[in-house]
Amino acid sequence: MDYHELMIAGTGGRGVLLIGRLLAQAGIETYKYALFFPNYAPAMRGGESECTVMLSDSAIGSPVIFKPACAIAMTGSALTLMENRMRSGGSLIVDSSVISDRVAREDITAYYIPATEKAVYLGGTQAANMVLLGAYVEHTKAISLDLLEKALDNRLQGESKKPILELNKKALNEGAGLMANYES
Repeated sequence: MDYHELMIAGTGGRGVLLIGRLLAQAGIETYKYALFFPNYAPAMRGGESECTVMLSDSAIGSPVIFKPACAIAMTGSALTLMENRMRSGGSLIVDSSVISDRVAREDITAYYIPATEKAVYLGGTQAANMVLLGAYVEHTKAISLDLLEKALDNRLQGESKKPILELNKKALNEGAGLMANYES
């Protein structure tokens, strides 16, 4: 498939924009066009935050998606927002560690990934976003995990960032494994 679109929604400070930016940066290695379009509230932490990522071999006409084919919800309010916006037949990846609600729509597929729980187990709640990104990449095969790890290497350089880099890589792979087991 030469086109992928993803909306990621949650609150500021949870890494919504970070994983969107990483996906777009990694996508440049595979696609002719990669778009990252952030949208967030004025509050840096705790305010609503979302972003759109599009990866394509054809020119991208607009960064706006009204009905995404795929989405990641990191909070309960994000789940409500994304469920209402999803296109029929779409996929919604939910952090089931922090969201107890279930998707009511029967025309979309929801994947409940315990991202925060797994991130805590790996060493830090801040890696929950990476668990969800790994699950997305495994589900869609939009890019390889190797390209995401390379984007992380470029972003987190230096000896002081090495523990964070390793945690994020473990979290990506954990998310991919969770999705692989989910779909098998």
